[in-house]
Amino acid sequence: MIVQHQTMDSANKFAETTTIVEADHCISTVVDGETVILHQDAGEYYSVNEVGTLIWELVQQPQTLDDISRAIVAEYDVAYEQCQRDVSEMLAEMANENLVRLDE
Repeated sequence: MIVQHQTMDSANKFAETTTIVEADHCISTVVDGETVILHQDAGEYYSVNEVGTLIWELVQQPQTLDDISRAIVAEYDVAYEQCQRDVSEMLAEMANENLVRLDE
């Protein structure tokens, strides 16, 4: 998922109404099917795979965990429940790195 990251707190859960959106201080580009994200304030780069790229594209506008999970299920052969757990984990990692903003 994210190449550079701290260990995620597995207790981190998103409320159904929580919206997730890209943080203002991030810029990104796609290189060979993967997205490279620059956290401008920290001066650190992050890389996400193909599924991470879709998630990143989706959070360019405010989305809920359900919105993102449904978009991935529509694109890939994955069960909704597994997808939601994986997406939640990745978004928590992104939030820990201040790449996304959570709005309750």
